[in-house]
Amino acid sequence: MRYCLFVLLLFVSLPSFAQKSPAPQAAVQDKGVLIRNIVMEGFVLQDKNQFVKLFKPYRNKYLTTADMDEILQKIRVVYEREGYQQIVSISYQVNKHRLLFTALMTS
Repeated sequence: MRYCLFVLLLFVSLPSFAQKSPAPQAAVQDKGVLIRNIVMEGFVLQDKNQFVKLFKPYRNKYLTTADMDEILQKIRVVYEREGYQQIVSISYQVNKHRLLFTALMTS
C-alpha cells in the first residue's frame, strides 16, 4: 500500500514540475535581447545621419525578433526611396549587445 502511494505521488509531481520549467524560457523570449548599439555595414548610403536617427529609439532597449524585423523594413524603405529597391539585400545579426545590419549589392 505504501509503495503504491509513493509511486502515485511520484507520477503526480512530475507533470507539475514539467509545467513550471518552460515558463522562464518563454518570458526570456518575450522580453527580447538587450541591444546597446546598432551598426550598418557594407553598401551604406552616403547620408548616414538618417540611419542614426532611425536607430536612436531602439538603442539600449530589449528588442524582440519582431522589433528587429521592423527596423529592417524601415531600412529597406530608406534604400527604396534612394532608388536601390531591387539591387540591395539587407540582413541582420545579433552579436552580444550589438545589432548589425549588412547591406549588399545584388546583381
